[in-house]
Amino acid sequence: MIKILTKLKKQIGAFSKPYSQPSKGKLRGLAFSFMVLLGVSFVGVSGAKAQNEITVTGVVMDAATSETLPGVNILLQGSGIGTITDIDGTYSISVPNSEATLVYSFIGFLNQEIKVGNQTTIDVRLTTSATDLNEVVVVGYGTQKKSDLTGAVTRVNASTFKNQPLTQVSDMLAGTVAGFYGNQGTSASGGTSLEVRGPTSLTGGTSPLIVVDGVIFYGKLSDINPNDIESIDILKDASSAAVFGSKAASGVVMITTIKGQSGAPTINFSAKTGINTFTNKNFGPKNAEQYEDFRRDFFRTLGVADRPDYYWDDPASLSDGVTLDQWRSANANSNTDNTLEYLNRLNFFDTEIEQYLAGNTTNWLDEATRNGVRQDYDLSISGGDEKFQYYWSLGYVDNQNYLVGDDFSSIRSRLNLDFKVTDWLNVGTNAQFSNTDNSSVPASTNFASISPYSTKYEEDGTLNWYPHGYPIIVNPLINSTYQQRLNKTTGVFASLYANVKLPFGIQYKLSYQPRFDFQKNYNFWGPETIIGGRDRLDGYGTRTDYSLNAWMVDNILTWNKEIGDHNFNVTLLYNAEQTKTFNSYGENQTFQPNQALGFNGLQFGSRPLVNTNDTEAGGNAYMARLNYSYLDRYLLTTSVRRDGYSAFGADNNVATFPAVALGWIVSEEAFFPQNTAISLLKLRGSWGVNGNRDIGIYSSLAQIGTNLYYDGTNVQLGLYNNTLANQGLRWEKTESYNIGLDLGLLENRIDVSAEFYDMTTTDLLMNRQLPQITGFSSITANLGELRNKGLDVTINTVNVNRPNILWKSNFVFSLNRNKIVKLFGDTEEIIIGGETVTREVPDYTNQWFPGQAIDVIWDYNVQGVWQLDEADEAGVYNMQPGDYKSEDVNGDGVYDALVDKQFIGYTRPRYRLGLRNDFTFLKDFTATIFLRADLGHQREFTYATHESSTYDRINIMNIPYWTPTNGETEYARTSEVHGAYGGGLRVFKPTGFLRVQDVSLSYNIPSYIAEKLQTKSIRVFVSARNLATFTNWPGYDPESGNVPMPKSFSAGINLSL
Repeated sequence: MIKILTKLKKQIGAFSKPYSQPSKGKLRGLAFSFMVLLGVSFVGVSGAKAQNEITVTGVVMDAATSETLPGVNILLQGSGIGTITDIDGTYSISVPNSEATLVYSFIGFLNQEIKVGNQTTIDVRLTTSATDLNEVVVVGYGTQKKSDLTGAVTRVNASTFKNQPLTQVSDMLAGTVAGFYGNQGTSASGGTSLEVRGPTSLTGGTSPLIVVDGVIFYGKLSDINPNDIESIDILKDASSAAVFGSKAASGVVMITTIKGQSGAPTINFSAKTGINTFTNKNFGPKNAEQYEDFRRDFFRTLGVADRPDYYWDDPASLSDGVTLDQWRSANANSNTDNTLEYLNRLNFFDTEIEQYLAGNTTNWLDEATRNGVRQDYDLSISGGDEKFQYYWSLGYVDNQNYLVGDDFSSIRSRLNLDFKVTDWLNVGTNAQFSNTDNSSVPASTNFASISPYSTKYEEDGTLNWYPHGYPIIVNPLINSTYQQRLNKTTGVFASLYANVKLPFGIQYKLSYQPRFDFQKNYNFWGPETIIGGRDRLDGYGTRTDYSLNAWMVDNILTWNKEIGDHNFNVTLLYNAEQTKTFNSYGENQTFQPNQALGFNGLQFGSRPLVNTNDTEAGGNAYMARLNYSYLDRYLLTTSVRRDGYSAFGADNNVATFPAVALGWIVSEEAFFPQNTAISLLKLRGSWGVNGNRDIGIYSSLAQIGTNLYYDGTNVQLGLYNNTLANQGLRWEKTESYNIGLDLGLLENRIDVSAEFYDMTTTDLLMNRQLPQITGFSSITANLGELRNKGLDVTINTVNVNRPNILWKSNFVFSLNRNKIVKLFGDTEEIIIGGETVTREVPDYTNQWFPGQAIDVIWDYNVQGVWQLDEADEAGVYNMQPGDYKSEDVNGDGVYDALVDKQFIGYTRPRYRLGLRNDFTFLKDFTATIFLRADLGHQREFTYATHESSTYDRINIMNIPYWTPTNGETEYARTSEVHGAYGGGLRVFKPTGFLRVQDVSLSYNIPSYIAEKLQTKSIRVFVSARNLATFTNWPGYDPESGNVPMPKSFSAGINLSL
């Protein structure tokens, strides 16, 4: 492989060489070499005069990435003697003696002092400072130095995650940014949920806007290869995001991909492989012994009349004092075979009896899960000269999740080109291609309900539909094995741009962004499946073909001017867009003469159905922004954007979104004390308004539905109006205030950033219920108000910075408090928590209560389980010992929902924390440990409630339910009564957790070995994700709830040529 890549590199290098005169870069290289030669000559001459001088040589690298650093200053302490590293990061300097100390310094990195001693070769690894004010971050339609920021912007460097096997962007960001939430996801395709600072809508989308290389991207996150990403900047406040107007109420995620750099071609190849299992294998369905105990306990607590407790005992192990004759006589018609009699009393099915007698059991958790294999390969080539830079990549990922049949594979490619046509014109493209495959069908998760005394296969070798004989509980592997599915998506997205330098410092950028998505989702269930063999005889098939054609155009004018101590940067934008979708659906069933063609021959069915749904939407926008600074310490950012979008009513399809922000670098003032521990003090404040347009594109229009009716002779097609129009439908608007503090301590070895925000969303897009007399159930309208307040804190530190060890930490903390200020505006006298009050009517269906958080839990306050000595008290509520006991708010002996249900907690974390520690030691080793915690929230634990009429024929998860001899438990008996609870009962359990989310270790092979292998560098690494979780949540995983969370282990190698 190395030889092939090396040969490829040489061919690319030859191709990129100019045919005529040397480039300016080569001339600079010759000049540099000539200067080095003069320097060496000078050292040789002076060496004759000072025999005690020592020549020190070495290489300076970035401690985090092991990349060489050109231009590093190396100074002999206490003198004016110094040098800088060359383009390869190498240097040479003469020092007077072994007592000399060299000081290494570079912008954005911490200084390092090294005593020469008896060393003649000193290789140095510089670590970045906790904060670099000269770092350039990406903002809307441009970039800014970090020191000039007035809004809330957080940067994440992709190099931080280079050792982790990542499927998509959300896997990178889970828990790493204060005020940002990205779920890991439980499927092979990875997580898909992103949120900035909290929910800003009740019914509209609340995902942040995704921007890739400066242009808006509406595609799927799985289309973006994480290995192509250089950095991610998250815009959290309104002033930062307001330039995107109606698209940015939920924040903006700015993704910058890797670009080519001037220089010889560089080839990078990485390979990762590993396994996926799941986080909590101690939780699962009951095994054979536990299953029998459960069935006995169920019948005992059910309280069957005239049945003694020993009635359900195994005759082979009767209790003391109980004879076999007593046991048999408990049933007047006992089977002559004691074992069969015992199994019949436990209501075993015939299949269960057969397997019991044969001594066969099946662990269905093991059958439905596996150790999935993950493979991830990436190849990239980059390089260029001063006129042309290129970056091309090709990546392939094949990820098998822990659930049988849950597979995801993707081929993703990127091409970034930039060509300097003239001194005033640059053209280029940033393009990506993706092809994802989700065709495999995962096993179902109903394995928990299958008896261990069951069979996986029929006698003919096919899968058994009903493994233990109960015709409701289906084999979880049926569809995974027999369903035919083709589910593939192809996406192409590009930004074609031209940058033009105009007079007076004005620049114009034209960017055209086409996007094409094509999806095929074909399914066929043959007679061997439940759907195609029982629910629909002789097979059932569907075909969905979806395509999207979209384009967007950005016209951007920028002007940057410095006048004395004043700096002005002006940005003007005109944007236009259009999106069209085409959706065709067809289905059929009852295929004759057979189903051999599956979804490839839907025409052979006898009950066809065809449906099409095409859509079109468009919009445009104008935006103006001014960034102003005075003396590089007084900062102002102001912007206004006006958006139009076709989805809103004709009366309100245009809206304006203004923003303003101020910044003050206090530490630059003359009155600020110098030589103190505080190296930076900066204050920021912002206000702005953003919008949310994430609603149905025809929500403001009256829509037509179809219906079939029989006119007495034939079936006719009828049309009817199924929704009301609302020409006044307008945007949801979020008004946001943000106050920020940036603090640098100990020469910026400690960097603290704190943000307090207050956001109010008005004109919420809601479905307003209508009287039946109107003929419509609801109408989409602007109603309600929602508020979010919170705090984000980020602390970066350089704890240890010595030649053989570097230790850096990153700590993030965030909290969010949201509240529904108002809903529909209807006020009446209601009962809440036992009190009669006059207030706005809640939405009980969605559990939305004015004055409460969106995620508030409104339910009975469970206080344990009724015990044997509380039988009389339980009887007041028509309950028994073993049933759940809840607080009776007014003490009337009745559980009434409106009286006794209370606000008992929240489903969203009250606090989010993350702590990352990065270590570089022995020069070539790096290690990372990332801890993450979500605290203060609850989740419904569905396995905790046992009121089921089928518990005499199914299995359950292994939880310690109540029995007369096991009263010290928090879970009710297996036949508990819920009928006493008005509106039903849900049981909630705490889901706070501390997780060891990421652990990695890497080793950079020494350069002399890499050179022998004809490579620039070789890095090997191992990593683990979700290694350990500490929680009180009783189920599979506190983050994913009632399904397992993947745990992964991987190893890999990275080659650079």
